[in-house]
Formats: sequence, C-alpha cells, structure tokens
Amino acid sequence: KTTAFLLEYFVWIKLLFTLCLVFHLFCLVVCLKNFKKLEIGYVLFSILFPLLYSWIPFIHNSFGIAGAWCWIRDWKDDCATQKYLEGIIEQFVLWYGPLFISLTLSLIAVFIILI
Repeated sequence: KTTAFLLEYFVWIKLLFTLCLVFHLFCLVVCLKNFKKLEIGYVLFSILFPLLYSWIPFIHNSFGIAGAWCWIRDWKDDCATQKYLEGIIEQFVLWYGPLFISLTLSLIAVFIILI
C-alpha cells in the first residue's frame, strides 16, 4: 500500500509540474507577462495538491495489485475473474480523467504558443 500511495503521489506531482510549466510558458509567450513571483506557488501547488487525491483510495481499501505494479486495484481480492468496480471508477476519476484534461489543456496551450 505504501508503494501504491507513493506511486500515485509522485505521478501527480510530475503531472502538475508539467501543467504549471506549460501555464508559465503560455503566460510568458502569449500574454507577455512574467509570473516569476508565482514559481514558489507552482512548487507548493505541485507538491501539496496531490496529497488531496493520493489518500482517497485508502478510504475504500483500493490500493493493491493492478497489473504489473501496485496501484488502485482493478480486481476483487486479487482474483483475475472478478472486476473491482470501485477500483476501476477510482482509476478513472483520480487519474485518467484529470490526466486527459490536463494533457489536453497543455496541448492546446502549446499549440497556441507555437502559432
């Protein structure tokens, strides 16, 4: 469970740092504003915000084996014949949904920067 928690936490940190970097670049290039004073905020946001999400699977005891690594489990009682619906929902709500949204926003921002 510790490995799964740390995986969830650090992957969120990486995603948020990327999003903050793209936001900063967008403001610098498109808006012609330098938000240098927000850099500490970017770091604090990227490190502290994932703590809100990373503990949620502990509520449903959802951390466990998920394929080749420990994460939010998608099988009930480590049995490959029964899907664990809560785990699948948590995977999409806590990771895949926000990942898709943030990567889409980053792609749009980078596209605008390049135009």
